[in-house]
Amino acid sequence: MIKTSAQIVVIDDHRVVGLGVKAAFEDRGADASISWAPTVREARWKRGQVAVLDLRLADGSAPDKNIAYINGYGIPVVVYTSGDDPYLVRRAIAGGALSIIRKTAPPDDLVEAVLAAAEGVTFPTPDWAAALDADEDFVAEHLSDLEAHILAHYASGESSASVARALSVSKNTVNTYIARIRDKYRESGRPAESRVDLFRRAAEDGLVSYYD
Repeated sequence: MIKTSAQIVVIDDHRVVGLGVKAAFEDRGADASISWAPTVREARWKRGQVAVLDLRLADGSAPDKNIAYINGYGIPVVVYTSGDDPYLVRRAIAGGALSIIRKTAPPDDLVEAVLAAAEGVTFPTPDWAAALDADEDFVAEHLSDLEAHILAHYASGESSASVARALSVSKNTVNTYIARIRDKYRESGRPAESRVDLFRRAAEDGLVSYYD
């Protein structure tokens, strides 16, 4: 039997989201104790809670690492997101999120997902299924070994000349491959026009780390 009450910790840059979660539970007539924090490290965790987590936080933390950190306290996670980045949604699912709820979904969906999570149960949605259906390894599917190595070096901040020396290819080859890689990301719906964008894509695909 699904509970009708929950202790909730909302992790979101915007405190108003916590107020919205509280209102959703009140409208449903469900009992909820709700706290808020801008990052997972600033929250106070204890067993029996459910985390409602945004995928994009101002501290730049990775969703799967946040979920692992929260799960380490024995606390289930419901992701509450704009859903604008399918990769981050897939990463959250792989990281152990019990449910994914869009912020545009009916408030009842969030309430149901949180109450289900309190029982260790998922609340599947079309977004969850779509993210799983779209899941793929971009590097394995779209990049050659040389392209992946060039991207890893270049996205880390190395110059074309430095990458060329490291991989024993010409500078022109590096530039040609970088242009080709950008095209592939663009075609997949993940534009990487700037070097910063390219770093983000490489980090998302596991070729470089946000934390180095």
